[in-house]
Amino acid sequence: MENSNTSAGSRPEEGALFDAAFLDRTSRLRLAITKKSSLSYQGRRRSTLRGSSAEFSDYREYLPGDDVRRIDWNVYARLDRPYIREYMEERESAVNLFLDLTSSMGLLDKDLLAKRLAGALAVISLNNLDRVGLHIISGGRVESFRFPGGKNQIRRALSLIEKARCSGAGNLPAAVRSVPYLASGMSILISDFCEESFLQGGQQLCRYLAYRKQEIIFLQILSGEELSPADSGTFEMIDSEGTYDPVNIGLDEKTISAYDAELKKFLLEVKKIADGAGARYFLCNADEPYDKVLFSKLRDIYDR
Repeated sequence: MENSNTSAGSRPEEGALFDAAFLDRTSRLRLAITKKSSLSYQGRRRSTLRGSSAEFSDYREYLPGDDVRRIDWNVYARLDRPYIREYMEERESAVNLFLDLTSSMGLLDKDLLAKRLAGALAVISLNNLDRVGLHIISGGRVESFRFPGGKNQIRRALSLIEKARCSGAGNLPAAVRSVPYLASGMSILISDFCEESFLQGGQQLCRYLAYRKQEIIFLQILSGEELSPADSGTFEMIDSEGTYDPVNIGLDEKTISAYDAELKKFLLEVKKIADGAGARYFLCNADEPYDKVLFSKLRDIYDR
């Protein structure tokens, strides 16, 4: 439930999630991913799989998407088929960003922090040549976009995030499971998790992601007003996803105490789902500066 009397506050102009100085700071970061993709792409992460160092390993037949510069033309001349050299070195990882932009995220500027975190994590991953899957959940559907690693993909990724809008009700577990393919790597869920379907199906969702060989991170985004409501006054509370009718509520000490108890119970349920799956969980306040959230609160998700 959200307070309809609350102002959304000032927002940046369209297409201005970050400034150049902020993006420069992200270039020094790298996500700490232990699960590597088994696909044949070059990256910056050490792996026991074959990659591109000076230590030769073997030949294999050329596949679409391979770097043509690695074709051994002498072998091609003998066999009339392209083969590439493989080496023991590095592999990229896959980072899947699930960005919840259902209606509840559109109030109290939660979507703004969600977009900034998704954009920053996409930039960090692409800078390190990790493949990125961006999955935007909005309007009762999921739009998925995939980016090969590299800085030349950053502009497109940020543009898609900036243009996305909040709408519709959500079912996060069903949305994630509808994505057709997840290469082993990291899945980051960015949401307020304010839906019954997640509390009911979150454990099954985590088991599914574990089956898909994903490291899981929960970024739960709530506004300062949700975390600490005003101490007095009469408010019209609305269900942001349209399931229930508006209700007028007078806030007093008893009401606030009951709200605090329900909030703690809700947060504990979400964290319990994360802990039960070995996922990392972070509660993010949408009213805090986004650079503080990214560089301080989330510092444990980066390589050091």
